[in-house]
Parts: sequence; C-alpha cells; structure tokens
Amino acid sequence: MIRINITRRTPNLDTIRHTVSMHSINEFVKYLKDNYSFHANKFIAEKVWGLKVAEPYTYNGYTFSIQSKRRSGNILMNGN
Repeated sequence: MIRINITRRTPNLDTIRHTVSMHSINEFVKYLKDNYSFHANKFIAEKVWGLKVAEPYTYNGYTFSIQSKRRSGNILMNGN
C-alpha cells in the first residue's frame, strides 16, 4: 500500500492537502481519472508511483509526494 499526499495552493495562498491510500497503480489511475481533469492520468500515476518517499512531483498546480510505502501482503498473524 502506498500513501500519497496531494497538495494544491489556492489563489489566496492557502494550502489544501489530502492523503489517499492506494494498493495498485491501476487504482491510482482510476482515482486520478475520477477526481481530476488531467489528460495524462497513466503518465502522472507512473511518475508518482515511482517517487521515493518525500520526493515531490508537481503537475498542473498539484504537488504529489509519497508519504509511505509498505507491503500489504504476507502479514503474519499470531507469530505463524
């Protein structure tokens, strides 16, 4: 699972930031398509997905950064 920060500066210099959690790049592409009017959703998703933690990527007034990356599979329960 990857947690992605999405930040935007408003014209009056307020900062709007929210964080989304994604399990796959395809899920992130769909999220971008459904919530933003970007023309290059797959390209943006691939750029953001490949970022290192805390490395920013800016596109069309939005800054994307990875808050954390962690595996969501193979979790051991009760020490087994």
